[in-house]
Amino acid sequence: SASQPTSYGSASQPTSYGRSDQGQAPQPGHQAPAHQFGQQAARGAYLDAAAAEAAIGQVADQGSQAQPGYGQHPQQTQQPQPGYDQQPQPGYDQQGQQAPGGPQPAAPQPLGISPQSYSANVLINHLNPQTVDKSRRGLRGRLGLSPSAKEVAEHADEAAVRTPFDRPVTIMIANPKGGVGKTPTALMLAAAFGVVRGGGVCAWDNNELRGTMPDRSLSPHRRTVRDLLSARDTLQAGNSQFTDLAYFLNHQTSGKFHTLGSAQTSGHVISKSDFEEIHDLLTRYFQIVVVDTGNNEASPNWLAAAHSADCLVVPTKWRKDSLVPAVRMLETLQQERPELLKRTVVVATNGPMDSQDDVRKSGAQWFGGIDHIVEIPTDPHVAEGGVIEYTKLRPRTRREMLRLASQVSSILASVAAKDPRVQEAAAARLQQSSS
Repeated sequence: SASQPTSYGSASQPTSYGRSDQGQAPQPGHQAPAHQFGQQAARGAYLDAAAAEAAIGQVADQGSQAQPGYGQHPQQTQQPQPGYDQQPQPGYDQQGQQAPGGPQPAAPQPLGISPQSYSANVLINHLNPQTVDKSRRGLRGRLGLSPSAKEVAEHADEAAVRTPFDRPVTIMIANPKGGVGKTPTALMLAAAFGVVRGGGVCAWDNNELRGTMPDRSLSPHRRTVRDLLSARDTLQAGNSQFTDLAYFLNHQTSGKFHTLGSAQTSGHVISKSDFEEIHDLLTRYFQIVVVDTGNNEASPNWLAAAHSADCLVVPTKWRKDSLVPAVRMLETLQQERPELLKRTVVVATNGPMDSQDDVRKSGAQWFGGIDHIVEIPTDPHVAEGGVIEYTKLRPRTRREMLRLASQVSSILASVAAKDPRVQEAAAARLQQSSS
């Protein structure tokens, strides 16, 4: 056939079957004359070239013909092979056209990580799996046992103290009776917040004159609120910094908070506008401001503190001369700020031989509408009358101050936390503490 190469008629290999000049094949056994070999070789080369061209043309013709299962046009689809049924893709008909109203094909996804799987929380949770809470104290901690009920309650109070607030908050410490422990309560409460929260707390002695906070706290310098007011223009400037304010404060290293002392000499009386300017400066840099007050409920700075307070803490001793003035103060505030009474905590600050059982029983019954009473035990370090260092307090004293800070924080969450979950948790803690 024309598709197979011929075995005769090549110029390089003369055939044994020569041709005569008239194109007749010689007889078998007949040898062609020698002079005819040149003509026969030339004619054979011509025939081989013509046969090659014919073979190439036949192959091209066969390639242009339709193969079984394929159409003539190059855009026609491939026919299904025997034994297989070709189904159209979703959203397309049998001819490969998109069907109207059918499901849309999925959009092509970019190369890289799928957005559904790109979640940092998944990796963080995997790297930090939840572990069983173990005791961190004593023999239970060394043996790897679970914490005791007391330790669990303490952890819950620490979590409450760390409650995030959406704005700065102000805690007022007040009782018109002197010597009931207002300043020690203010310092220890500020320390309880500062230690657990890691700072962001300032205790301010808002006494009219010669408050004892500089004497009961670490005070390397004696700059007071009056010195701060003299620099109000610099502190209120837009380019002022915390270091400008800290120049007038004393840092309490053991409690991780700052203090601002009251005036120690007679002269300018702190007015309502003075209080507001100082309060504005402190709340610019501190999350919690604890305001220690004096004994005059009619003074403008005392009234300004009452109107700025988010929570009221009333220290008292279980003695008649301490309890009655506190009750009269609350009676006055009932007319001035009745909503503040709903956010009040009563603290019993009894020194040696200060507690009277009958007064304690009557006072607890009278304060039943407030539902928040914390007993601070007698502590020799506080009774000394000197500088109070939080780390030198007895463990029981620090535990009760943590409990006080937890209750105050839960009250503050009701007015300074927007997250409903935080408010619900705080309300549950207050309900549990009052039950």
